Formats: sequence, structure tokens, C-alpha cells
Amino acid sequence: MTTRTTTARMSAGQPAPAVESSTFEYTVYISSTPEKLWGALTLNELRKHWWRGHTVETDWNAGSAITGRFPDGRMEFKGRVLRSERPRMLSFEIEEICWSDAYADERPNRVSFAIQAFGPLVRLTFRNEATPKLLELVRQGWPAVLSSLKSLLETGTPLPLDTVFGPERNPGA
Repeated sequence: MTTRTTTARMSAGQPAPAVESSTFEYTVYISSTPEKLWGALTLNELRKHWWRGHTVETDWNAGSAITGRFPDGRMEFKGRVLRSERPRMLSFEIEEICWSDAYADERPNRVSFAIQAFGPLVRLTFRNEATPKLLELVRQGWPAVLSSLKSLLETGTPLPLDTVFGPERNPGA
């Protein structure tokens, strides 16, 4: 799906150029509860297990800053929380990719996690709205990372993502 989004970087009176964006969506069913899934998404003690040591700094309130960090502590991204409705919806916008000049100006880049109880399961619908260039990079990774999240919640053990991605490294290093 391709949509047109406008940016607000132009001075007053000038029309903003159209920026092409696309959406990648992935749904996974997890044997868990919405509260446990919420905790795995928002608490670094859990997040670092399913996301190869990656953490975020934020209070998860709408409008708050969010900073992503690589396992070695270097900055991965900066942005802001768009929605935080415990335990149903979490979304944020990445405003600056810090690890690569090649992707630094790729906007929009919005990530959302919709959580819905589904009988004894939880349905997690992940969406990433971004430029086609950025989605080409991330669309292979998100299913593996979300599968690791599912595995952690269901078994207590995340997937060995080094098998999928190779050893963890800062891509810009």
C-alpha cells in the first residue's frame, strides 16, 4: 500500500512536497495477556531479551521523547511517543535515525503496536509506516524480532536472533 504524506519543512506560503510512504503490517498471535505483552514492549528488563539488547529511554507518555539505544549504549534513534494507551496501543515516530547517514532523512517513520485480547491469546498487530527505502531495510527484520518477542512470552526464552541477523553490531560502526 502506498500513500502520499506531506512534510511541514517548508516556510510559510510554500506548498510542502509530497513524500511517498508505505506501510508494512504484521500480525502475530501470542499465548499471553495484554498486560504481559505491554510489559515486554515497554520495560527494558524484558525488551532487551527479545530485541538483542536494544533498549529505549522514555516514560511512554504521549508527546514524550523516546531514544533508542544499541546494546553498547550508542544512540540508535530519537523520536517521540505518539500514543500510549495501556495495554491496547503503543506508537511512536522516529524523527532521527542516528546510525546511518543513508537513512537519516527517511521520513515518515512511524511504528505502532496494537494489542487485542483474543480469547486465551493476544493478537499483536504491528505497523511501520515509512518510506519505501526504509521499509525495504526493516521488513525482513520485524517478523524475526516479533517472533522473538512471542517466544519470550510463551517459553521464557527469546529466539537466537544472531542466527537470523548475524552477530549484533551497530550498523553505523
